[in-house]
Amino acid sequence: MDQTRSNPWPEATTCPVVFIIDSVNRTEKKLLEDAIRKHQPAGSRYHVVHRHLRNMQTRRQRSTTQLLELAKSNDNPYFVPVRICWQTRTPRDMQGVSLRDLITGNREYPGWFQQQLRLRKDSSGYSITVGNGASLEQLKDSCAHHTQKHGGTEDLIKFIDRSAFLALEKVERQVKGARYKIPQLLSDEVIRKPSVINALSKISESTGRSMDSLIKEAKLCLDEMSAKPSALGTDLAAALGRFMYTRGFDKDIDYVDGDIERIRKLLTEKPVAFLFTHKSHIDGFLLMTIFHDQNLTPLHLFGGINMNMPGIGPILRRSGAIFIRRSFQNDPVYKVVFKNYIDYLGEKRFPLMWALEGTRSRTGKLMPPRFGLINYVVSAHMRDDAPDLILMPVSITYDQVPEVADYDALQAGGKKRPESTSWFMEYISGLKNPHGKIHVRFGEGVTISEHLDLSSPAPQTRDIQKIAFELAVDANNATPITVNSLICYVILEHGHKAITFNELNTDIQELLQLINKLGFATTNDVQNLNEARIQKCLKDLGTTGVINIFNDGIESVYMLPSDAGRTAAYYRNGLIHFFITSAIADLALLAVSATGDEALSQFHNEALRLRDMFKYEFFFEGSSAFIVLLEHELEQRAPNWRDSVKQGAKATRKLLAGITPILGHGTLRPFIEAYLVLARALRMQPVGEISDQKHLINHALTLGKQRVLQKRIHCEESVSGSYFENAIKIAENQELLKAGDEAVAGRQRWLEELREISANVRFLASMADAKRLQIRTALEK
Repeated sequence: MDQTRSNPWPEATTCPVVFIIDSVNRTEKKLLEDAIRKHQPAGSRYHVVHRHLRNMQTRRQRSTTQLLELAKSNDNPYFVPVRICWQTRTPRDMQGVSLRDLITGNREYPGWFQQQLRLRKDSSGYSITVGNGASLEQLKDSCAHHTQKHGGTEDLIKFIDRSAFLALEKVERQVKGARYKIPQLLSDEVIRKPSVINALSKISESTGRSMDSLIKEAKLCLDEMSAKPSALGTDLAAALGRFMYTRGFDKDIDYVDGDIERIRKLLTEKPVAFLFTHKSHIDGFLLMTIFHDQNLTPLHLFGGINMNMPGIGPILRRSGAIFIRRSFQNDPVYKVVFKNYIDYLGEKRFPLMWALEGTRSRTGKLMPPRFGLINYVVSAHMRDDAPDLILMPVSITYDQVPEVADYDALQAGGKKRPESTSWFMEYISGLKNPHGKIHVRFGEGVTISEHLDLSSPAPQTRDIQKIAFELAVDANNATPITVNSLICYVILEHGHKAITFNELNTDIQELLQLINKLGFATTNDVQNLNEARIQKCLKDLGTTGVINIFNDGIESVYMLPSDAGRTAAYYRNGLIHFFITSAIADLALLAVSATGDEALSQFHNEALRLRDMFKYEFFFEGSSAFIVLLEHELEQRAPNWRDSVKQGAKATRKLLAGITPILGHGTLRPFIEAYLVLARALRMQPVGEISDQKHLINHALTLGKQRVLQKRIHCEESVSGSYFENAIKIAENQELLKAGDEAVAGRQRWLEELREISANVRFLASMADAKRLQIRTALEK
């Protein structure tokens, strides 16, 4: 029976016992041999064989001759694997080791010096891991069965070693926890899979290459791509992540109650790939730390082969990094190995992880998902008997993001800072500033069997696109609204005009009423928001320069600093996906000019037109589902809206004046004004095809800066490279970058259309200001 104890002797066996001792140094060897002698039953016989089970592929095995002789014995000896299990430094559901622990050797798997210290402090500070034993006859039968199932030949000694090692790993994982579950014996487990052998056989038949050369190449491919996680490597990655985030963020991470246990249960049932929203360099390290500290199975993180550099490459690989080539479509052996490696990790319940968007978001919004890795991983699980893969989005939301100043500079046309060792050290140093809390949310998850025909040899492009869309929607729904995002929404809506705390708080409370009514996700701070919490967040935002605070007047006022719109927008953009449907409804109501059912049609058509305009910025449901959602949200804000719309333009505008809050201008204005600037820059280009899009964006950036100085656009947020890139996609979709009179005329029409929408946005802003003036006047009486 598998167990961890002080007595290594198996119960009730009359056969000679062969102890297979897995020790890494003389200290462990002596402790195990002493325990065997101390607990030896009277009249029993035993043998001790020392094997480097944890380093079978890198160390030359000792005692092979002795083990071979025992395997030929007629006494049917009983083999028992044993290993020292050092007592965990902390309970397995508590935080893991720190960087200081790693430096001193005080970790879950201590080095020789730390072992001596522990033994001096507490002679009972260890136990003995006893793996599941088996007789020689049982091992021979199992070896024969394994050979029959997987084909080829199986060396009995290697089979005994592997069985002993896996038995010890299973028991030790129950004691140490899932955080130390790591894949072992990859070459045997992956390359010898029947699916790999069959695929290589087909390549051999089609190319004339020998199986020996193909297997050798397959092993090289596996060695190139595969992670080599170790206990020390996972400890190091987790400790580094903890060191990074605790320098500038609250130590306690904000989760939804029950999320961690839900994920823990899921990891034991199905293969899972975690796709995180990428906002900071901290993201990957943070998730590895979370999984380690929560005693979850370690993550395998995908990275480009370019990251496998001397020095950093081996460290990343030992913490779970999988290095893949940029392209391998024309390498059949590599494709076979990659597919089966991913399949193997799924079968063994080793979770995968990568960034949903592929790169960091520079605007705070979720960027379009990258299809590549989704396609590769889904393809690896496309067979009827494969365990159903769950793609799980993870939303990581920061109260403030350390890199936001760099993102602002990039959106304004600056160049990306080269990443280097000195840059990384400077980055870690900058984490000391107060950045608030980190909020981590897990989505509902996307089950691939619900979107694919698993009997098909490969997924269809449309199916992958649907999966990516579902992941994006799931990630957005899980992303919580933060206090800072609410503050920045209100501050940006007022532009560079200073507002009092009461004005700010009134606007926030109106937003909160709608958020609660529609059931949007929020952080715990938002759920328990009070004036003191708002004041603290205002102070933190003032410290980092996101807002300006003027305290020398009659009362404190808050405003957007000069040229800081993009920074505040980064945090505001974390919530606008919740408001986008209602914002479109506000703007679409202004298109109503008819009465009756025709007025409703005008409203719906304008809403769909705006939805199409913003399709490169946000993720929308299909047309019918979008209209249903739009009407539902409008019903919550104005229950009798339908009757007002049918009465025509005058009644519809009166309806808008009574809606609280009006969202159209605060949500849509920065994007509309950015599109307007780009459309104006496009109209100013020489007649002919626009081939240099970078030049067009630079022209728009220059023009936008001028419009800000002239107060012709609300604030500098709209002067954003990312917004302009999406505006170009709209122009391309309408074929406005082509040469010819039709394209030139189309550019002018697009410009006039955006001018009209921009005027409607300003009208909504004036309505909101008028309502605030009425409230302020009433309070002053």
